[in-house]
Amino acid sequence: AASAAPASAPGSAVASAAPAPASNVQVLEEVAGVTAASYEPRGFDKLTASQRAVAYHLAQAALAGDPLFTMQTSRYGWPATQLVMQLLAQKSELDPALRGKLVTFRKMLFLHHGIHDARTGQKLVPPFSRQELEAAAKALKIAIPNDLLAGLFDPKVAPVVTNKTPGKGKDPLVESAANHYEGVSSKDLEKFKEKYELNGRIVKKAGRLGEEIYRAGGDGAQPGVGAAELGRVVKHLEDARALAPAAQQGALRHLIRYLKTGQPDEFTDHDIAWLKQVFPVDYILGFIETYTDVRARKGGFEGLVFIPDPDRDPPLQAVARNAQYFEQKLPWEAKWKRDAFQAPAAAAVIALAATGDGGPFTFGGVNLPNAQALREKYGSKNFVILSAMDTRVALTFDKTVDEFAPAEVRAEIHRCGNAMMLAAVSFHEVTGHGSGKVNPDLKGDPAELLAPYYAALEEGRASRVADWLTGDAKTVELGMLPDAGCARVFPAYTAMTQLTMLKSVPHGDVAEEDHLRAELIAFGWVKDKGAVAAETRDGKTFFVVKDPDAWRRASGELLAELHRIKATGDREALKALVEKYGTRINPAWRDEVLARLKALSLPRNIATIPPMIKPILDADGRVVDATAEQTTSLDAYIAALEKSWADAD
Repeated sequence: AASAAPASAPGSAVASAAPAPASNVQVLEEVAGVTAASYEPRGFDKLTASQRAVAYHLAQAALAGDPLFTMQTSRYGWPATQLVMQLLAQKSELDPALRGKLVTFRKMLFLHHGIHDARTGQKLVPPFSRQELEAAAKALKIAIPNDLLAGLFDPKVAPVVTNKTPGKGKDPLVESAANHYEGVSSKDLEKFKEKYELNGRIVKKAGRLGEEIYRAGGDGAQPGVGAAELGRVVKHLEDARALAPAAQQGALRHLIRYLKTGQPDEFTDHDIAWLKQVFPVDYILGFIETYTDVRARKGGFEGLVFIPDPDRDPPLQAVARNAQYFEQKLPWEAKWKRDAFQAPAAAAVIALAATGDGGPFTFGGVNLPNAQALREKYGSKNFVILSAMDTRVALTFDKTVDEFAPAEVRAEIHRCGNAMMLAAVSFHEVTGHGSGKVNPDLKGDPAELLAPYYAALEEGRASRVADWLTGDAKTVELGMLPDAGCARVFPAYTAMTQLTMLKSVPHGDVAEEDHLRAELIAFGWVKDKGAVAAETRDGKTFFVVKDPDAWRRASGELLAELHRIKATGDREALKALVEKYGTRINPAWRDEVLARLKALSLPRNIATIPPMIKPILDADGRVVDATAEQTTSLDAYIAALEKSWADAD
């Protein structure tokens, strides 16, 4: 699972007020409400030549699979991307005014992986009219299917990627634009058991249900969905495997077989081998998170490549070393606490590639694998992605605190913010997602039993673990926070971020994104307990924590209930909790937040653009080394991405 690092979140390596090391964040440009920014690939030069070559091949594998997620977010995203690329290839025949609009739309399609906002799931509005597009296509003799035109311009067609709350009598599966199902209703699936949960599509043809498998083909398997893209991924993984250390070669062997054959057992074997240690150049690649599926079954393709940050060792390591202690301090029943807790693999990292569901709106932390049985038996691997966190911090933190934190806690949040954020993300990943057991007689994985509400539960459970443990004296003792004063102000910091998160629903009042749902539940629950309140001061709304101790107790009560629901599979209790607190926002608060952000020129969303990695070849054309340079142009980055697809063809 991935944890959101709020755009207002601070980020530092140490428990102090010292600023994070300079990361040379560079704003590339603003694209339809998104600030695209790049960062320095710190530590790349400290790798060996062989490790840099591995990094190049792994990054190329991630880039090769990038179109797959665009194909998954809706059935219109990839055809729209191909159409825009085709139109822009007409160098002289295209009207200059329309060309500029198409260039903007191409950037929107890249940033969001399709025609829907990557954060809200709501459909994007093209910067040109249907008439402009049709006239240009006609002049260039390019045919545009009518259904694609409807997908682009009709607000009633595919309005949202996932629609978990479609209204009475409507089917969430049918009302969602995500391309994981074709001609299928929820009723169709009541007795259907798919074999390829993460890496398959379910289609209904001639009245019969069937699975289409994402696989390259080979090793006895026929090519499947996305075979061309996955074939390129496999080629680069094979090149990386040839140069990787022995333990990583074993994990990559299973991943390659999985992407060739689609067999889920191969991915399980990969995860078991992969999670045991952090590699010098590490990765996340495959069909991983299920946020774009209302059933929480189908994984979005993502590719992330990491190297350790050479300058900082954040509290992630302290949490990992003391995971057993923190597990025992959690406020749920002892029977659901893990009694054998090996220190999990963990690292603070810089991202060299972030594609598909993994970027460019890259989360601040990741804990994998997601399968509950694997976590309980084998453990997990954890990353704090400092490149993503630092970029957001550099662009937003100080102004956000000054604008949205109540005056009486503002100075303390500035003082403690760096340490609080990294402590929270570390707790969220290691002892949040990685904690706890479920009833041994639970019939199935909680993700399946509690859909479509599970992701909101799991993200909320992990964040409430962070809420609870930041108040534990051990957190200060380990140096994760500078002092007890920082632990006291943590609730106020959390409340501030819960207010600013409302920006993620720019239109309407329906909350679909699971991290937002989790925080709406937390705020509503604690507010009902009287520990936090919305106050208007000088015409501005603030979320004010009345009593930090009461806030922590209320958060702990919610955490205990969330884990009870997960451990027992109590779907009705979870449904009631989500429907009471987590499905709607206060649009007046949201409008105010957006207006205050605009007045300060603060971005609503930040996309972090990875570095450009180029190979160094020997006389025989083999990659023997690589360079990594901070991206200085969004146009150049997208052009290089498209060229990598064309070269592969």
